Amino acid sequence: MKNRIIENLKSLESQKKQHLLLAVSGGIDSMVMLDFFYKNPSLASITACYINHNSHSNSEKMGKLVANYCSNNNISFVESSIDSSKIKSNIEAQFRQKRYFELQKICKEVNANYVVTAHHSDDQIETILMKILNASSFNSMRGIRSLNNNIFRPMLSIKKSEILEYAKKNKVAFVSDPTNEDTTLTRNFLRKKVIPLLENIKPNLYKPFDDFQEKTQDMKELLSFTTDEFIKSDDMRFSQNIYYINKERFLTLPFLLKINIIKRILSKDAQFYFSKNLLAELSVFLKKEVVGSEKIINKTKILIDRDCILLTENLDIIPVYREVKPGEIIENNDFLFHWNYEKRPKSFLKDPSFEYVDAEHFNNRLIIRNVDNDDTFSPLGLSGTKRVNQYLTDQKVSSIDKKKTIAVCNEKDIVWVAGKQISNNYKLTKKSKLIAKLNFLRK
Repeated sequence: MKNRIIENLKSLESQKKQHLLLAVSGGIDSMVMLDFFYKNPSLASITACYINHNSHSNSEKMGKLVANYCSNNNISFVESSIDSSKIKSNIEAQFRQKRYFELQKICKEVNANYVVTAHHSDDQIETILMKILNASSFNSMRGIRSLNNNIFRPMLSIKKSEILEYAKKNKVAFVSDPTNEDTTLTRNFLRKKVIPLLENIKPNLYKPFDDFQEKTQDMKELLSFTTDEFIKSDDMRFSQNIYYINKERFLTLPFLLKINIIKRILSKDAQFYFSKNLLAELSVFLKKEVVGSEKIINKTKILIDRDCILLTENLDIIPVYREVKPGEIIENNDFLFHWNYEKRPKSFLKDPSFEYVDAEHFNNRLIIRNVDNDDTFSPLGLSGTKRVNQYLTDQKVSSIDKKKTIAVCNEKDIVWVAGKQISNNYKLTKKSKLIAKLNFLRK
């Protein structure tokens, strides 16, 4: 047991002697952990912490046991309490969340390097079975990790039978938690009713679960590698705060890989996790493949376009409606626009940011605004009128870029779909007497 704990300690980032905050409940597992580290002072310096859940009759008794052990052995000790009065459902998960929050706070206060818990190999079996029953995500299937950020579990390779043997040999005092007998709780039911039956047919039950843990870790590494390869490939690009993903290629990928790619993008600022409900919703959303469909996740819009799947944090298009006089410059974070009267050019620029138009009917002003769904214009070189939205679709403009498209108008008449095409009604001819030069620069 000692050698395996020492080996697990080597997994810590630094080989120097660490300051460990031991989470000690007063039960047999954590009291054995406390006793072990007390009797092996060369391994680490320790502070013991008891979190009172105020949830059962033995809470005070367990706290006193831990406090007395620490007092008698000159061990630094911290006790804290959490309010359990409002916890009525999902009890185990809520207690765990509150407990770890408090442990992390105390860890910082005492300047410890790691929070250390007494999870052992039997806990691993219970946890993985619970994950399977709860249809948890693939990452969660890995069960309990020996080292997860600053949470360290050095006894994860130790069996419960070894802990019992240590407690007996070293006369370790402990108090049983009465809630451990409540088989209405899933974990206790598995521990009391299910696992003993499994051990009848598989005596070394921890071995296949350790193997399962290793295989899920291998799969996680493979998934991470494949995700990296896709993100670096030509099937994905990033431009003007928008991620463009090749739709045809992306939709052929396994669902788990699709999710991991999206998760990687959503987690660029802070780690993001999918709930089971959100995964189900996203699966349905991607399977429909309906062009123009949108879904907002973690302040990011996922949009299915004709050729791409787009992800952007630009959830709202800023409304634009401005009257612009000749020589006036309009500028915001997205674009710059100005226009003025000019002489007929000797040659036309190939730059789509500039256009020369017939300004005979201008009323000494133009209007720039967002394109409406019902807008129509007469594209240069085409006969008749066309909906602007359809024209942009034909030009393979993405749905997000459509919403950002600006119309330059003479009253209600579209002169120029900015950066795309002018109207036949405003093209220069030999008879044009008044000419305007329009400039629209997208940032």
